[in-house]
Amino acid sequence: MARQARAKLDRKGLHALGIDKLIDILLEEASANKALKARLQTALAGEAGPAEMSRMIDRRLDLIDQATTRINKARAKDLAVDFAGLTRSILSELGGSDPLGAAERIVRFLALRFPISSRLVVDSARLWKVFDDAEIAALDLIQSLAPADQVSLVPLIEKLRLRDRYGEHIDFLQALVTRLSGAAAGEWTSVLAATVASEPGKFGALDLLQRLALHRGDVDAYVELENRKPENRRDSLAIARLLFDKQRYQEALDWLKLRPKPIRLLSVNGVMASVGPEFDERERRLLEADVLEKLKRKDDAQALRWQEFADTLDPVILRLYLSKLDDFAEFDEMDRALLLVHTSEDIYSALEFLIAWPRLDLAVRHVFDNEHRWDGRHTNVLLPAADTLSEVDPLAATLLYRTIVSDVLKLAMVSAYDDAAAALIALNRLEPRLPENSGFTDHRSFMTELRRLHARKQGFWGVAPGGSL
Repeated sequence: MARQARAKLDRKGLHALGIDKLIDILLEEASANKALKARLQTALAGEAGPAEMSRMIDRRLDLIDQATTRINKARAKDLAVDFAGLTRSILSELGGSDPLGAAERIVRFLALRFPISSRLVVDSARLWKVFDDAEIAALDLIQSLAPADQVSLVPLIEKLRLRDRYGEHIDFLQALVTRLSGAAAGEWTSVLAATVASEPGKFGALDLLQRLALHRGDVDAYVELENRKPENRRDSLAIARLLFDKQRYQEALDWLKLRPKPIRLLSVNGVMASVGPEFDERERRLLEADVLEKLKRKDDAQALRWQEFADTLDPVILRLYLSKLDDFAEFDEMDRALLLVHTSEDIYSALEFLIAWPRLDLAVRHVFDNEHRWDGRHTNVLLPAADTLSEVDPLAATLLYRTIVSDVLKLAMVSAYDDAAAALIALNRLEPRLPENSGFTDHRSFMTELRRLHARKQGFWGVAPGGSL
């Protein structure tokens, strides 16, 4: 007997149910689902035109904005569903007939983030996801508006910014800059310029003005705005990068020569943070070298790169330095670099360099030359180095692994017990490969002494191979 095809949950399948059946289902579900009920009411209001639909949405937004009751965990969950339905009504129902009206109301909805957060008893990731999704949708909707409509939306956008007390909308406002037409960007620039003098030191009008200047391609305006910031908020490296990209090399060098304040307040990954004098120093030096090279000062540029390598023993910097040398000069400079590494007081950076370059033969020599200087607390350097050296010299690897295990246990470094256990597993694996008459204590004796000294450290023996005593 032929198997009867099942109807799918799609337009065709639902059409087969008939209008009366669908109405019964919707009414039944709407009685228990406030978000669905609200959306159906909004859609029905739309039959009278977008103005009636807007009136209903405005009423709901007003009620939310005026509410003062505390929101517990259960209520936050319900509100997340309710708000998700509200944003769908704005974007889909109203957006289909009145895009500008929908944009105005989605911006109003976004402005509710702070008053909602002040009413929460406990934080709600589900609730914030609704706002995050609404921001993404709002960006697309605003970008789709005609330039004149975008201009009319600027006062509401500025109202949202002014209501933003703790930076909840920074990412949205930054992203919005690139979605605006030239006319809307110009209008917002005029509005921000009128308020910038009264802005506090946090991310505000001046920073957005800079982004709008970049959006317009006005580098001079961007630089002039940077000069208006307090000294501890100026990002001279960012300005130098911008000028370098525009091939304005002498100006870029002038900005790089401005020594930053010891403590600065900068935007780091979109978050305002206090940074010390060492922040971005590496990038500053390398950019300065590139600028000097563009200014035909190659020797000065190379001297900077060499100094950066001497300070950091970073193989990436050395490769950059060598790549800028004349033909055949790199051999002498490579010998000079290896001598610098060999004589460095920073034995850990030197080991990292020799492993990364790679010169494993010199890394083995370096391990034994500094046999009594290694400190097992540096597991982030010693463990990967030992793993690499275990393939070429099991004795050098054993020295490092034993240093890790012994020092971690001696100092009771609970946070490093997993690393020490990994080193112990490696020692068990290397035991058969150790040469005779190596001068090292054999593995069995090493383990016996380890257990005698640290028998009570059950936190380690619980994760170590072989289990607890």
